[in-house]
Amino acid sequence: MAWTKLTENWSENLQAIARRFPHVSAQMLDPLKGELMEISRVIAQTHDLSEPEAREELENFIDLPSLAREAVDFRSHDAATIAATSPHKDLHHPRS
Repeated sequence: MAWTKLTENWSENLQAIARRFPHVSAQMLDPLKGELMEISRVIAQTHDLSEPEAREELENFIDLPSLAREAVDFRSHDAATIAATSPHKDLHHPRS
């Protein structure tokens, strides 16, 4: 999820951030909407992280939903479709 997507549904995502980083509250972060660097700074201070570490953790957290969607999309292909589109499909169905 891009940072802009995160801020579009700020109140819901704010609660998710507060659950992921339990030493900060939604009330602490709410005024910082759209300020990735400031949110990272607060997370760093409250979670004994450096600011780059906190920013990386926050960015990974933001990217998790899109990674989960990609995994679901990948798993949604059935084995027959995967075998049929595989560059090595002859290995999947050897000739008799």
